Amino acid sequence: MYDKIINISRELFLLRGIRSVTMDEIAAEAGISKRTLYETFANKEELLEKLLENMWAEHLDIVRQIISATTSCLVGILSVLKYVTEQHGTEMAAKSTECFFTDLQKFYPNVAKKSRENKDSYLSVMSKYLEKGVEQQTVRNDLNLHLVSTLLIAQVEGLNIIKEIKQFHPREVFTTLIVSFCRGISTERGLKEIEDFISENKAYI
Repeated sequence: MYDKIINISRELFLLRGIRSVTMDEIAAEAGISKRTLYETFANKEELLEKLLENMWAEHLDIVRQIISATTSCLVGILSVLKYVTEQHGTEMAAKSTECFFTDLQKFYPNVAKKSRENKDSYLSVMSKYLEKGVEQQTVRNDLNLHLVSTLLIAQVEGLNIIKEIKQFHPREVFTTLIVSFCRGISTERGLKEIEDFISENKAYI
């Protein structure tokens, strides 16, 4: 029941935004009584908090699976980019995500603050993964990798609030950001890997 409520809430929130979806509608869509819903989640804020924890964990698990299937650090990062553009690269998906996080920041700031704490595990994974790139001599060895990882996540999060970016397709914006990031941290060997990957995956990047 817990997972069913989480999944239905996620679909509704992404489709219509968080604020416009009521607990009554979630219960009806899940085919349960309001009492059962409130026995599982005390209120909408708690439901949203658990939903975000679920989303972060799911995303991190997918990232780990993708990078563990690649031997190269930079190819792993670009493979994650390929997955994201395949699954979420449409304008509709981007607008749904933007609406979701806009509502989160505006109407549920306490939940948004807690959600940011979930990024610590993602930052740790990213930093350690970049260390692998340094060992492979594809990532520069003169960088503060924790800072680099923090800046990347901050840039991705900031895409939704930069008005000038709205004129471009979300997929182009995200792809340009990640590819530019990879090129900026790469050695000459790393740049060769990047160009080879892009050449082989032009349909996605």
